[in-house]
Amino acid sequence: LYWIFRFFHRSRMIDDTPTSKIRSAHQGCGELEGEGRLMKGMQIISPLSKQQCLWFQYKIEKKVRELDIGHHDSHSHTKTSWETMDSGTSDNLFLLKDDTGICVIDPEGATVTPSFSKTWYGDRQFSVTDINSVSAVMSLQTNSLSGRNNYRYTEKRIDVGRELYVLGRFKSIGGRREKLDKNSEVRDLLAKWKTKPDMLLARFDENGDGEIDIDEWQKVMAAADQEVEKSFSERLVQPEVHTLSKPIDSRRPFIISVEDQETISNKYRWYSRGSIFAFFACGISFVWVLGIRLAS
Repeated sequence: LYWIFRFFHRSRMIDDTPTSKIRSAHQGCGELEGEGRLMKGMQIISPLSKQQCLWFQYKIEKKVRELDIGHHDSHSHTKTSWETMDSGTSDNLFLLKDDTGICVIDPEGATVTPSFSKTWYGDRQFSVTDINSVSAVMSLQTNSLSGRNNYRYTEKRIDVGRELYVLGRFKSIGGRREKLDKNSEVRDLLAKWKTKPDMLLARFDENGDGEIDIDEWQKVMAAADQEVEKSFSERLVQPEVHTLSKPIDSRRPFIISVEDQETISNKYRWYSRGSIFAFFACGISFVWVLGIRLAS
């Protein structure tokens, strides 16, 4: 039931959220399309294939063999499983560009559909810090035919220059469009100052009694108000920076995909339908098994 409604909700969110241009996108839940680019001066390299990319995820697993104690016949039985030796997911920022502007994408926490996904096998553990990593990966792929496949390597990535669809929390920082809450920022600044009592005393304890009295506290509040006003003035003249990241509301999806909007929406609809089928199949199976138990 959970997955039925989760997948259906994602499909509806994709269909109901209008695709916006970066320059005119509204603050809050936003849907953008554009070309994925690296930030100036930043290099994102996938650990296994050593390819330049926007995002990567990798996993190295080792085959583990254990004696299956559930068998009591004369033959020995072993069961195999895969134990994760190393894994990682990129959280580096990258850019999305359309014909109106550039948006900074923070991929942490996103559901990602990559442009490249591959799993291969080898006969030795691979270190992501290996200086000969590119040739090592090629060697591992060749050895996958040798029959000694005790290690499994998986890599997913989004290549630079791919067209992307993103859905998440759109926010503009700086410029005239930034929503500034003076009272909130004054409270935050005062709370920060309260964690530094020595600084408060050195700056505002005019009578030297080691305490901040009512008159001195009024001056503390006035100073905080002035600092926030100064910060506002500086931020309003700064260039506007657009960002897209994971929504604060966990019920809202955060999606980064190389697939187009229609494909993604259809995929989630099919996932929801499959979950409906699985729900009824499990229910029928449970009733059938329960009937056999009660009959016996």
